[in-house]
Amino acid sequence: MWTHPQWQHNFFPSKTAQTQHLGFYSQIYSTVEGNTSFYALPNQQTVERWREQVSDKFKFCFKVPQSISHQLMLKHADSEMAEFITRFEPLINNNQIGQILLQLPPFFSAQQLNDLAQFLTAYSELPFAVEVRHPDFFNKQQSEKEFNQLLIEYKANRVLMDSRPVHSQIPNTEAIIDAQKKKPKVPVHLIATADKPMVRFIGCTILEDNLPFIQPWLKHFKTWLEQGKTPYLFIHTADNAQVHQLAQLWLDELKKHLGYDVYPDKLMQTIVHNQSQQSSLF
Repeated sequence: MWTHPQWQHNFFPSKTAQTQHLGFYSQIYSTVEGNTSFYALPNQQTVERWREQVSDKFKFCFKVPQSISHQLMLKHADSEMAEFITRFEPLINNNQIGQILLQLPPFFSAQQLNDLAQFLTAYSELPFAVEVRHPDFFNKQQSEKEFNQLLIEYKANRVLMDSRPVHSQIPNTEAIIDAQKKKPKVPVHLIATADKPMVRFIGCTILEDNLPFIQPWLKHFKTWLEQGKTPYLFIHTADNAQVHQLAQLWLDELKKHLGYDVYPDKLMQTIVHNQSQQSSLF
């Protein structure tokens, strides 16, 4: 997401109109995971407006609609995929699609690998990141090896989900309870199957509790960067209210581990400035 009601108090400058949220967000971050397309496609005018609000370097990562991934299970989905591609054509043509997130349902097992292979063959020109949730793909046996090999063959990135932080929390709020129900509790398997490994980190709402989960990741990011890869990191929390502070914590830890800035200090400067600006209003 690029907007949230709570961010009006701790991220966006005061009196920022909602229509300006994406433009401001894109000045701070280099990419966004677009979840809205999973449920419904935006109209062409909306996509054009998004394109105009960001720089050419900003990357959108939209999800394949659930009608394709969950209902049709990737089969007989030509017309639906054609509509998806057509709708996002302005971003595709302008090289503003970083990756297309194909989130497969928990009932998509190793028995459907051939369907995934046919789908990736049909749309080989698109940059896919594939997220799986079935135990077949986390058993370190032949089914997982075949899945990883398939992604390597098609240069598709495996989504590396880390939901341990949110599942480590005491479920004492509605947001945490809801997140623990929705976010899969799957093992963290680390393999970069292509050049843009995608990490989805579902963090704790208590900031410092994330550190033990962040630190083991740092060496992997260092390795990927040394190999010339471009890792994508998407950060969530149960309510996403303080997610920018968590993003800054990640950047601080990466800076210490790598020995150099991986990103400008604009994020925390923005948070501090806008929080003080908001405080002065009361």
